[in-house]
Order: sequence, then structure tokens, then C-alpha cells
Amino acid sequence: MNLKFYPFLIFLLLLFSCGVNSQPGWEKLEYYYNVGSLPPPYHYSYKILITNDGIVDFEYLSGYVKTDSNLKKYNFTLTSADLKSLKKAVKESNVLNLKIEMRPNDEIPDGGHSESLEIFDSDGEKISSVPSYPELKYQKKLEKLYKAIQNCVPENIWNEVRNNFEE
Repeated sequence: MNLKFYPFLIFLLLLFSCGVNSQPGWEKLEYYYNVGSLPPPYHYSYKILITNDGIVDFEYLSGYVKTDSNLKKYNFTLTSADLKSLKKAVKESNVLNLKIEMRPNDEIPDGGHSESLEIFDSDGEKISSVPSYPELKYQKKLEKLYKAIQNCVPENIWNEVRNNFEE
């Protein structure tokens, strides 16, 4: 084989290897958690919205109906290490390349918590979503991703919302 073709072959190999297992880019993700059907003093839900730049909006609701006294909102920026960890978790979950369906109705548990996730591109278009009760085959991947998202909220904020609403 002629040696002048080697750079071209190396270029092709690099080009194809970079395209394997690539994921679309995301601009923001929105994670929602609902503790489930409990009486108002024990019910809570929260939403974590994170941009690709590491800006976080965290909203915690105690009860079912939003009022000034039962809603806490926080805005902060992730450290570069936390943002890197989150991006790694999104990539490892492969959620951007999967089409995750909801479980059949007869497999959805009565009561208990629910979680969902939506991911958007830079145009605000939804590029991925995970329903409240996803197919069980994705459970381990999603648990790891959801834990990474929850870990983006600093412990002092978690403590503050728990202390304010559990008293």
C-alpha cells in the first residue's frame, strides 16, 4: 500500500471513531420529584432545573398548592467539578439516545414517589424525556442519574427546606 494514503486512512478512522456512541448536546434538564399521595403536612415535591452552564434553579413545595409560605426557591451555580460530574452521569446514562417508554398500567405501583426528567436543546426543543414510571429495564441507570442530579443541590439547602417544613 502506498504510504501517502496512511494519513487519509488515519483521518477516516478518527472521524468514524469520534462519531460512535455520540450524544446530542443538551442545554438544560428539568428533573421533577413527587413524594406521592400523602396528607398535606407530609406531601412535598421539588423541581431541579440545570443548564449546561451549571446554573441551577431549585424549587421545593411543601403541600399541594403553591403559596408564599410553602414554596422555597433557590438559584445557584454549580462548581466546575459538580457540573463535570453531572455531565458524566448524563452521558453514562445514555438517556439522550434512548426512547424510554412508560410502564404498562398494570405495572405502575399504587402510591409511592414518582420522578421524571426532560432534557432540552439550545432551541428549547425537548430532545429527551423520561416518564414518571419508566420501563424497569432502565431503573439502575436512571437511579444513578437522578442521584447525580439531586447531588447538585448543596446539603445546606436540603437541610434548610427539610427544617423549614418539618417543624
